[in-house]
Amino acid sequence: MATTVPRGAPEFPIVSGVMPPSTQETMNAAVQELQSHKDEWVGLSVRKRIGLIDRLIEGITTIAPSWIAVSSQAKGIAEDPLGVCEEWAAGLWPVLKNLRQLRQALVDIEAYGRPRIPGPIRSGPDGQVVAQVFPQTFYDRLFFQGIKAEIWMEPGVTIADLPQTQAVAYRDKQHVGRFALVLGAGNVASIGPMDVLYKLFVEDQVVLFKPNPVNAYVGPLVEEGFRALVETGFLRVVYGGAAEVLTFAIMWGWMKSTSRAQIRLLTQSFSVKARRVQNSKRKAIPC
Repeated sequence: MATTVPRGAPEFPIVSGVMPPSTQETMNAAVQELQSHKDEWVGLSVRKRIGLIDRLIEGITTIAPSWIAVSSQAKGIAEDPLGVCEEWAAGLWPVLKNLRQLRQALVDIEAYGRPRIPGPIRSGPDGQVVAQVFPQTFYDRLFFQGIKAEIWMEPGVTIADLPQTQAVAYRDKQHVGRFALVLGAGNVASIGPMDVLYKLFVEDQVVLFKPNPVNAYVGPLVEEGFRALVETGFLRVVYGGAAEVLTFAIMWGWMKSTSRAQIRLLTQSFSVKARRVQNSKRKAIPC
């Protein structure tokens, strides 16, 4: 794959050989499939969700070499050992780490009704509750010495009622199923998949995921690694740029009707701009 950008243009680099945009028919079918499984996802037990995460960990581990190879080639860093190491550290490892943490949280929810907080919980001078959530493990303390992370609760939350604010989606299973559109942003390949996992396992929503065009080449690998979610109808992956997103938003009524005419004009301008980009001369640049 060659990384190219229109000469003199401010757009993000375009990687040749990426996935073609999904058609409206494909996006329609994906949404309908998700809509038909959103209530099933809400009703899925914690034990079955842990089983799904085990399959996801296995799936991502299996496609790991392909993920790194494809990403390194697309970014032009395949011959740079440090660059490849960075791809492991920023692209793939966070997804696996996130999966393991989600699994532990679900194990805690199954046993205690909520995730256990690994660090101290205290009240600040103004009474605001602060919970230390990192480091969590021995290896966290070993590799990230001196680093800690805290969550500062909303004013009014007390230490006594803090547990009632955790795992809310798992406490009340009377809510209806919902589906979310996750738009991958930036060129860090791990962010989109982790947003997908958050929507599914934290906010209890099935997901339509559209990778950023700059790294859409990771999309098929996400589908393969997350096969356990795709096969069960809880995740679908589509492709495209701003024009496809705006068309999709209009099609599903996610924009106010008073602004739809303006959005259609904006969509058309994106399409015209995209055609101009495709027809312009391109200069290969390192990513």
